[in-house]
Amino acid sequence: MNNFFLELTIALLFGIGTFLVLRRDMMKVIIGFGIISHAINLYIVGSGVFTDGTLVPILEHEQAVEGLKQGLIYNDNLTQGIIGPITTNPYTEFVDPLVQALVLTAIVIGLATTAFVLTLCYRVNEEYGTVDVQELRRLRE
Repeated sequence: MNNFFLELTIALLFGIGTFLVLRRDMMKVIIGFGIISHAINLYIVGSGVFTDGTLVPILEHEQAVEGLKQGLIYNDNLTQGIIGPITTNPYTEFVDPLVQALVLTAIVIGLATTAFVLTLCYRVNEEYGTVDVQELRRLRE
């Protein structure tokens, strides 16, 4: 994927989310925070993609031996054949699985907090009959 389109998508999502957060309607604020959360998750996932050999992959035995001859140091046990990330082509795209696990956790936590805040918004609407922040402030006084 082209980085320009990824950056454009992240900026667009963040801008739309910021626009919605600055609205008076509580539902729009909640949706805006959700969109900003998705923009952040997309940014984190995008930062976990490594291209053009920028990540040291687990190589096959022959490639690792050739790398050692060139002065590259791997923290592996070559006598037992333990070499890490296993691939036949070290110059393909790699994705860091730790980043994906982090984003998956963030999505689950974001879903739970969004459900909680939507429940609070529903209760406020039931109690006061509105979700307009300025109207709620006026009703509270």
